[in-house]
Amino acid sequence: MSNNGAGVVKGAFIGFVAGFVAGAVTALFLTTKTGEELRADIKRIAKDIGSKVEEKASRVKNITKDKYNEIINNVISSYKKIKDLTEKEIEFIKKIVAEQKDIAK
Repeated sequence: MSNNGAGVVKGAFIGFVAGFVAGAVTALFLTTKTGEELRADIKRIAKDIGSKVEEKASRVKNITKDKYNEIINNVISSYKKIKDLTEKEIEFIKKIVAEQKDIAK
């Protein structure tokens, strides 16, 4: 099974965080603020980044959980189909063997 979907989500997530951080740092250093104002802005942005990262991580976790459940449901469904098919095959084989016994008598 391929992990391409997880890689795309991870790459997009990392890109989002990197872009957000780069933009925030650039905006901070291009403004004319006092040291205290700059530190307050950095704290606020750090909290913002933390909450956004937490939100994105939660989404990735849910996507992964949903994909896991989808895979498990597919496996169970396939198992049931194979089991039903095998039971039908066994009945068919028993029928043929019984017919062969009748012919051999």
